[in-house]
Amino acid sequence: MGIFLNYLFIGFILAFLLDYFSFKYENHTSWQNVPNWGWGARIMFSLVWPIGIIIFIHVLIKEFTK
Repeated sequence: MGIFLNYLFIGFILAFLLDYFSFKYENHTSWQNVPNWGWGARIMFSLVWPIGIIIFIHVLIKEFTK
């Protein structure tokens, strides 16, 4: 049960950081096309965050090894 709670806790922290930065930089040109997201998207993000990190690392390595 502890591993599952850590998994959810990390997901909610990452969702909070994404909310914080999207709110802080909402008027910046890079964030103009970022859509607003609701609670359903936040919960899905909290559950599937490892897949996003794996994709991000894969693309990052792929771009640096070109």
